[in-house]
Amino acid sequence: MIADYLSGISTLTLVIHLLDILLVWFLVYKLLTLLKGTRGMQLVKGILIIIGLKIFFNFIGFTTMTYIFDQVVTWGVLGIMIIFQPELRRALEYIGRVQWTNILNFNYKDVQKGQKDHIIKAVATSARHMARRRIGALIVLENNTGLDEYVESGIEINAEVTHELIINIFIPNTPLHDGAMIINKDKIRAASCVLPLSDNRSIASSYGTRHRAALGLSELTDAIVIAVSEETGKISVCQNGKLTTDFTDEKLMKYLEENWQQQNEKIIK
Repeated sequence: MIADYLSGISTLTLVIHLLDILLVWFLVYKLLTLLKGTRGMQLVKGILIIIGLKIFFNFIGFTTMTYIFDQVVTWGVLGIMIIFQPELRRALEYIGRVQWTNILNFNYKDVQKGQKDHIIKAVATSARHMARRRIGALIVLENNTGLDEYVESGIEINAEVTHELIINIFIPNTPLHDGAMIINKDKIRAASCVLPLSDNRSIASSYGTRHRAALGLSELTDAIVIAVSEETGKISVCQNGKLTTDFTDEKLMKYLEENWQQQNEKIIK
C-alpha cells in the first residue's frame, strides 16, 4: 500500500515533502535550543502535557473534559503571549539577528581579532583581580542585540577597554561602582547602568541582586554578562538565560573567545 502510494508521487513532490519535514525539524530544534534553560522550556512541557491530555480524553470519549481542554488551548494562546512576553521577544530578536549570509556561505574575513583578544584579556584579568579581593562587579559584553536603553540608564564613558579602568570603576564607594558596565565593540560605553532583574524562581536564593540582574539581561538579549560576587569571590557568566559559575580567568577567556560575537567583527571579502 505504501509502495503504491509512493509510486504515484513524482520525484519533485517527494523532494519537496522531504525539505518540508527537514525545515520543520530545524525550526523545532532551533526553538528548543533557544528556550533551553529558560521559563520557555517549562512552557513547552506544559503545552505538551495539555495536548496529550486533550487527545487522551477525546480518545476515551470524555466529552466534558475534552471541551474544557479545547477552551484551555483556545484561550491559552493569549495567556502565553502575556505571561511569556520576554521569551517571545527574545525569540523574535533571535530571528532578527540571524546572520543569513553565514547560511549562504559567504566568505568572511576577521578584521578585529587582535582587538577582541585584547578586550577579552582585559576583562578576564580584571575579573580575576576583583574576585581575589572580593570586589563586586557586573560587566556586560554586547553582542548583536542593541543595549542603548540600558546605556542610557547609566553614565556614558566611551573609553578604551583596559583592565586598570575596569577595576577602577568597580572600586567600592566610587561614583560608578554601583550597577553594570557595558562594553560594545572596542569601547566601554557606559557604567553604573541599571539592568532588569530576572524573575526566574529556580535561581538559588544565595544569589543576590547582582546575579539576578545579570540573568535578567541575558534572558532578554544575547549579551554575555559577567558577575563577580563580593561575598564569595566567585566569577559567574550569564548568557541566553543560563547562569554558570566558578570561572577562572583562563576558563573565562576561553568562554569569551568562543561565545562573544560582535556585529562589526566580520566583513565580506
